Amino acid sequence: MTDWESIVRGHGPTVWRTLFRLLGRRADIDECFQETFLSALEMSRRQKVVCWSALLQTVATRKAVDRLRRKYRDREESVVIEAMASGMSDPSRAAEEAERAGLLEQAMTRLPARQAEAICLHALSGWSYQEIGQQLGMSSSAVGTSIHRGKQRLRELLEVSLGTEPGGAS
Repeated sequence: MTDWESIVRGHGPTVWRTLFRLLGRRADIDECFQETFLSALEMSRRQKVVCWSALLQTVATRKAVDRLRRKYRDREESVVIEAMASGMSDPSRAAEEAERAGLLEQAMTRLPARQAEAICLHALSGWSYQEIGQQLGMSSSAVGTSIHRGKQRLRELLEVSLGTEPGGAS
């Protein structure tokens, strides 16, 4: 029988930090934290878990990216409504500020899931290409390629969002 109290106590802080880096909002973090451990429980009932930290970090990253995708879809409409409700005189300015603040978050949601996961696990959690490859079922070189292509795509998306020319020229 799995000792869930020990697993949550041992891996919870790392899962929470991963979610915090990706989401930043306490309510989102708490919800994804619970979803992560529930998903891990369901997975452990179907198959033996070899490495809890790898499983939990991967599931947490997926949950956070999914939440960011949903959040982005709802964001544009809610920013204008919030600005109007708060009495801001210029809702379009508030929308522009919110857009600028979330460019990277927005761009991450547009990456293929594997690229987003690999980038998050590498950049935010400090995993090696080999560790990521083992968890995602990819070779280390495929992980490197995925991260490279993901970063390249992020750069392109951010250039489009910022209205700059590709390659850094403005």
